[in-house]
Amino acid sequence: MPDEFPTHFTEKLVDGESAISSLDDGLFYRGYPILELVEQSSFLETAFLIVKGDLPSQEQLADMQAVLSESAVVESDIESWIERLPLNVPAIDVLRTGISLLGLSDAYEEELSANDVWETLQHLLAQLPLLLATRHRIARGMEPVMHREDLSYAGNLLWGLTNTEPTPLAEQALDTFLTLSSEHELTPSTYVARVVASTRSDFLSAVIAGICAAKGVWHGGPGRQAIDILEAVESPEAAPSIVRAVLKQYERMPGFWHRVYRTSDPRSEILRPLCRKVAAEVGKLSMEEVASAIETAVWDEQQILPSFDWPAARLLHYLGMDADLFVPLFVVGRTVGWAAHFIEQQQTPQPIRPRASYVGHAERAFVPLSERG
Repeated sequence: MPDEFPTHFTEKLVDGESAISSLDDGLFYRGYPILELVEQSSFLETAFLIVKGDLPSQEQLADMQAVLSESAVVESDIESWIERLPLNVPAIDVLRTGISLLGLSDAYEEELSANDVWETLQHLLAQLPLLLATRHRIARGMEPVMHREDLSYAGNLLWGLTNTEPTPLAEQALDTFLTLSSEHELTPSTYVARVVASTRSDFLSAVIAGICAAKGVWHGGPGRQAIDILEAVESPEAAPSIVRAVLKQYERMPGFWHRVYRTSDPRSEILRPLCRKVAAEVGKLSMEEVASAIETAVWDEQQILPSFDWPAARLLHYLGMDADLFVPLFVVGRTVGWAAHFIEQQQTPQPIRPRASYVGHAERAFVPLSERG
């Protein structure tokens, strides 16, 4: 299979059209059902599919893994910058600013073609986990993280962020999370990335813009609030009263309802049984029982099902991740989708420029400063 991008990438697209993912009748990446990708491929295979348009051959996947391995080194100046950061700086801000610093390197000068973006994405996929792990370990007085050839992409992430040997189930769980995080049509962060692409700016700028949108509490992605609620409910029997109290104060429970799906979120359905398996492995089945009781209580009150965020937060919690890392880990996966949309948007002939409906004052007569009192 040639390294060049498929010929359909050269076709001009109409604004609003996309060939990357579909949310109709489930979730599909480039025509493949998400469940098949989760069960039969890996995050790196899926990343190749989303950006390149087809599943990789064995040789192409090996080439990708080699690039990631070669790029998995933290530059000394980046590490020095991380060491100087105050401990209260959120991980998502470290990630955003770290990417800006990476952009000063000659390796990230101009991403003009689809292949340029693909090369940059591979370097980013190698660097983002290292930025997070370096920050995490420095803040805890731990030794710098070293890339391990014997671990998968997800395994290296777990090793760097938890300093524990990942189990096969933990690697599978994080790989699934990354795969499910990698693309979801025109979310706010993806739309922002496409706007940047439409101006013919560079890919790293689009990634930074996407991160700025993704860190907003209304964007989505697994959040700390879900874990706070789960830890506040002492038993499944207490769930109904807690749910009613939360709904009395807020319109929605954190991690429930999705703007697109009117029934169940297919990503949530995939993560639910995986959450129970990981919870059993780490001795947190009691939290799963509470989560199930909360789901029942929310359904009884509002007939609303969980979104991806609800089981994703639990899964990352069971894997030993601090809540501060939830959104940054989501960004690691979603960078793949941003790359695909960046490339696709470049095929359109003009920048995205929506119009606003003016609702302000009608035309007014100017009053000189001397007459304004």
